[in-house]
Amino acid sequence: MTGPVVAIVQARMTSNRLPGKVMADVAGRPLIGWVLHRVRKARLVSEVWLACTVDAADDPLASYAEREGFSVFRGSEADVLSRFVGVAQATGAAAIVRISGDCPLIDPGVIDDAVAQFQRDGSDYTSNGLKRSYPDGLDVEVFTRDALDRADTEATDPFLRGHVTPYIHGRLKDRLPAGDFTRTHLVTDPDFTHLRWTVDEPEDLEFMRRVVPMLPEDFRWIDVVAALTREPALSRINGHRRPYIGTERDLVAHGHAARPQRSFAQSDALFEKASALIPLASQTFSKSHQQVVKGAAPLFIVSGRGCRIRDVDGNEYIDYVMGLLPAILGYGDADVDAAIERQLANGITFSLASPLETELAERLVHLIPCAEQVRFGKNGSDATTAAVRLARAHTGRDKVIMAGYHGWHDWYIGTTARDLGVPEAVKALSRKVPFNDLDAVDRLLTADPDGFAAIILEPAGTIPPAPGYLEGLRALAHRYGTVLIFDEIVTGFRMHMGGAQAYYGVAPDLACFGKAMANGMPIAAVVGRADIMARMEDIFFSATFGGETLSIAAAIATLDKLEREDVPGRLWRRGDGLRDAANTLFDRIGLGNSIRFEGEGWWPRLSVGAGPTDANIIRSLLRQEFIADGLYLLSSLNLSLSHDRDVVVRDTLTAMEAALARVAEALDDVNPAAHLKGPPIQQTFSVR
Repeated sequence: MTGPVVAIVQARMTSNRLPGKVMADVAGRPLIGWVLHRVRKARLVSEVWLACTVDAADDPLASYAEREGFSVFRGSEADVLSRFVGVAQATGAAAIVRISGDCPLIDPGVIDDAVAQFQRDGSDYTSNGLKRSYPDGLDVEVFTRDALDRADTEATDPFLRGHVTPYIHGRLKDRLPAGDFTRTHLVTDPDFTHLRWTVDEPEDLEFMRRVVPMLPEDFRWIDVVAALTREPALSRINGHRRPYIGTERDLVAHGHAARPQRSFAQSDALFEKASALIPLASQTFSKSHQQVVKGAAPLFIVSGRGCRIRDVDGNEYIDYVMGLLPAILGYGDADVDAAIERQLANGITFSLASPLETELAERLVHLIPCAEQVRFGKNGSDATTAAVRLARAHTGRDKVIMAGYHGWHDWYIGTTARDLGVPEAVKALSRKVPFNDLDAVDRLLTADPDGFAAIILEPAGTIPPAPGYLEGLRALAHRYGTVLIFDEIVTGFRMHMGGAQAYYGVAPDLACFGKAMANGMPIAAVVGRADIMARMEDIFFSATFGGETLSIAAAIATLDKLEREDVPGRLWRRGDGLRDAANTLFDRIGLGNSIRFEGEGWWPRLSVGAGPTDANIIRSLLRQEFIADGLYLLSSLNLSLSHDRDVVVRDTLTAMEAALARVAEALDDVNPAAHLKGPPIQQTFSVR
């Protein structure tokens, strides 16, 4: 090989996902400055050029590079390949090193290793990106001038021209043309592909701003690994972002998406083993095989980051169940996990109360209108059952009026189809009424004015309360000396930081909170009037793990972040937009008459009505096909802060459109059920 080895750093200001990122400040220097200066330190590179666009938006980028002593080539925004050809022609390059401008931790040593292997092997192309082993953000590609010129002549697809090397490396040959080139691979051991060191989202930029100041002046990539080993919470800042997703996203935009062929062999095998040991093979009806088309769906999840989960077969999904609503910030939130780790170093469960209990109670009293005192449990059923017991103790009465879902204990579940094992005498004490039917409550109280201890309801859900409904319940409860309990397990911290009672301006006597309270850690709370809560010292509501500190620390961190970042407001806005966009898709594909997302933005619910077949078959088809396209979506959009990103919505709607097309095709068939790949889903019981 005769001629120079020229490194070309590719960058532009108009990034789709994080505009201006390359000029963003990182430890006193623009991000692109870190890239350019670190590439310049590679010993086997003769020259370093910046290749940007002729767009005026790139003027600051080009000016900075020139001031720093780097050559700049400006060309087409869409035809990036032509920019590389222009640099090669200007320099007489014999070989080109391609570096992305959004990788500030790029290692000159890795560049030299790649160039040395390229020269030693005599290949057309060498990279550490085909057989992944390095962190995402250390990508180096080295290729001959001849390979570049051939790609320029032979590659005509806009995607190939926009991404420079796919025609050369051939990794996408199942979807796009590829040339006949020799290729070699640079690998390292062990595997570090779980690490994300590229800048594509705001979290990535925050990660860089936290990590770079910790590093020595001439750091190597292994120094970054060492820093993250010392401070593991740093990796969680952007750890929920999947590595290497940018190219796939652009393939979809150019019409080259490949539908993944998902296998569920490991799920099915583990199900057989689990079923012999665990009734239902799950701890929760709503997380069991009954909720999906078995054989065409995952049954076990091994990991989650942000709003994305991975099953035991390695399939990935955007999750719209989020553990049945607890993960309101997203899986593995860095701030919450750091709080858990700090407390773990001090201990989990003690022989006396922890100061953290008072700290969390103070926050709840501050946030929740009815809260004067607080007690903790581990789940929603703990809280609702404790509230009912309190009401009975306070009033000296036994009966309860209820509207909604309130957990698994006898007093509630005895009113449902899942009443096996509940004594008739217990069932007789509970009365269900339809939500928004104030007259039904009035009739029960009028007929037995001294009989009812409590009215307990979910104050909002699938539909909002009618004007005056909550106020009417408040008045009836006071008139008859009945305790009004709001079950805010779902609404709390999601609809509003103070729950539905704060949103609607109606304070109950007692309220129950849980789910989103600690981003997935098990904790719930009963809050309310001090005179009623005082009876906690008389009734028996006491548990070994009631003051478990990891969950309390997580709750404090979660509530602080929810309030600091206005998460409820953001979920409302994102939910409104996603609901409306999905409904537009339903209409366009011809399914809008039978399938809709309904309800307010804080919790859109999937409604399946009259259609060409049984509604349960339609629900089953929807779940099957959503899963096939990477959406774990059951009956609602259980949003988290990690869903509040345009890219998540784009990926969701792209997958949803493909899935709905197949659902529509199935519903056009004379026998839609024949399109199911397993038994239809089973409804546990109707609760809302």
